[in-house]
Amino acid sequence: MVQVVTKRLPDGVHGYTDGVVIFVDDRLTAEQLLCTLVHERIHIERGHSTRQLEADEMAVRYETARRLLPLDRIGSCNKSGKLSDIARELGVTKRVLMDRAATLTDSQASQAGCWECQACPVIRMRAELMIAA
Repeated sequence: MVQVVTKRLPDGVHGYTDGVVIFVDDRLTAEQLLCTLVHERIHIERGHSTRQLEADEMAVRYETARRLLPLDRIGSCNKSGKLSDIARELGVTKRVLMDRAATLTDSQASQAGCWECQACPVIRMRAELMIAA
């Protein structure tokens, strides 16, 4: 079992781990707290106890998004509106939603129903991320 300590962290820092304890900022919303706990837990699972290289951090972010947003969950949400509205409906942060969009293959996007509406902001974000890559 992992110990979680809530305390005031510097602005912009939601959480971190020393490999044993997860420290989270005391000002987080419910969505931010959930996403931060899952993210830091993955760091612990991978044996991380200090700040990671950007590539490792991105891998943890993408795994966090995959765990919090399985395809069936994405498929069941209302995909109209702003990214922030969709994220709120799914109970995650906008960043986690964007990370999940970036990890979807074409097949997964289709399975999740993301090709049903090209106006969907998640799929638009995915297309922008793919163009930038």
